[in-house]
Amino acid sequence: MFAVRCLLVLTTLALMGVLVHFLHDRSAIYPPAAALATGLLVMDRRPWKVVAWQIPGFLTVAALMGTALATWLAGYPVIAFTIGFLLTAMLLLFTHATFFPTLATCLLPVVLHITSWTYPVSVLLMSSFIVLLSAGISRSSCQDMASPQIPRLGGITSVQVRQWTLIGAAILPLMLFAEFLHQGALIAPPLLVIFVTLCQPGDKKHRHPRRVLTTLFLVSCCGVVGRMVLWDRLALPLAIVMPLTWALAFSVMRVTHVIMPPLAATSLLPFAIPGDVSLFPVFATFGGAYLMICARTDVRRFLRHGMVVLVQRAPSSDSHRL
Repeated sequence: MFAVRCLLVLTTLALMGVLVHFLHDRSAIYPPAAALATGLLVMDRRPWKVVAWQIPGFLTVAALMGTALATWLAGYPVIAFTIGFLLTAMLLLFTHATFFPTLATCLLPVVLHITSWTYPVSVLLMSSFIVLLSAGISRSSCQDMASPQIPRLGGITSVQVRQWTLIGAAILPLMLFAEFLHQGALIAPPLLVIFVTLCQPGDKKHRHPRRVLTTLFLVSCCGVVGRMVLWDRLALPLAIVMPLTWALAFSVMRVTHVIMPPLAATSLLPFAIPGDVSLFPVFATFGGAYLMICARTDVRRFLRHGMVVLVQRAPSSDSHRL
């Protein structure tokens, strides 16, 4: 059954390559489709807390927001990035979902300056197709496709707001540095999904930073080889190159025992980046290392408990002065 699920992922990515060829628009390349297919079709348990029918809706709305921001605020990428991050965070907070590919889908047009409305169309088609395939797998096998908890609309807690505030505060300096160097790979949206995932309570992969960074570098190299050798030099069609690239990257993830959907998206990101991508693994790993350091800090603990400590200390200091 595992081989069948991998074959479905390869078929999905091949169809995306056909879609790009049919539309004659590079903007139709949607790297998070690899993450979505890996999480829903290959992994035994869905890695996100989200209802299946919400997935195409979340991603399409995010794609529309990102494309609109990239179009209307083309001269202000940092502002567009900040607004996109805030809107996506609010969407996930209000729905209590942990479907973090929504973040990458929204910010990808901003980072890569995608202004073609073909991008949201591709997002809708690919996400809907993958969700249909996952529904078929869940009915015909024993794969556990249930979410740990069904998201619900409701209030937002202060802890959630503080957590997203910390995440945004950590990402903003990297965004400014990437804009200064004109290197979008530093702030590649799949890296942000990895970062947010590692910041979640109960996550264990942040305890193995070297393994995660090694896997990130290797899957990035897989993407560069697929883009520069198979596509640019050998002129193979995307319908062949992208599935081969994913297969190579997924093999790397299995060897390193770090299977994360956003890593699959990272392997396809060089296909969406115009121009030279030879240094993509270096910049992506540098950005990942910075975010890994942020994920391993104790700032979250301060945000959750620091104010309580300050409030408790204030009265004692006042009484001491008296």
